[in-house]
Amino acid sequence: MNTPQTLPWKRLVGEAVAIVLSILLAFAIDAWWEDRSDRHAEQLLLERLKDDFTEIQTAILLIEAEHLETSAACRTLLSIPEGSPIPATPEFDRMVALVFLTSRTFNPGTGAVAAFLNSEDARLADNQPLANLMLSWSGLVEELQEEDVFMQQGIAGRWIPFLKSRVNIGPYLAVYPEMSGIPKLVANPQPREPLVVDTDLVNNVLDRYKLQQIALRDIGPVIRAVNEILSLLEVNLDTNT
Repeated sequence: MNTPQTLPWKRLVGEAVAIVLSILLAFAIDAWWEDRSDRHAEQLLLERLKDDFTEIQTAILLIEAEHLETSAACRTLLSIPEGSPIPATPEFDRMVALVFLTSRTFNPGTGAVAAFLNSEDARLADNQPLANLMLSWSGLVEELQEEDVFMQQGIAGRWIPFLKSRVNIGPYLAVYPEMSGIPKLVANPQPREPLVVDTDLVNNVLDRYKLQQIALRDIGPVIRAVNEILSLLEVNLDTNT
């Protein structure tokens, strides 16, 4: 007669526990590795954003400075009595160039922002202020670029043609840094006709001044947003290191 065999319950339970623990350990390792990869990707994205917005900060402050200079130039030209010639000096030539011929445009073109907006793996939702600023960034840029378009249309369609109808624009282009390389005979024609202040010139300067004030109004929120974004990025990078 066969005697019933006793099952080795302790050994079976031990093996089952070992299997469960090994599975849990594998899941834990996978989760750790995925979290580590996500943090590395987030770190890289934060660094790219910081680099991009550092460049944007430099560019936007340069644009603001030129808008302020152009506004001041408008006020100076408007202070000259009608019928008087504008002095033919490098300082006044630059004022005329700023008012009638030139305007910097804002074109940030940051790929890191697009990566943040289009990627679920950025994992920046924990920093809600930063996420909110990044989500509003495109709207701020579009509003400022709309003003750029109005300014460029005024320059190409009205102010350059007006100035060319009065004087040779060579001397005015020559004093503007971005217009370097103009032939000397073009830049300094002899004799040089004076640019006289009249009603048409005053009206054109007034129109430019109005657009300058709108541009300065719209550029303020962009500068504040850039400063806040950089500050929050610094905090995040310090936290993650």
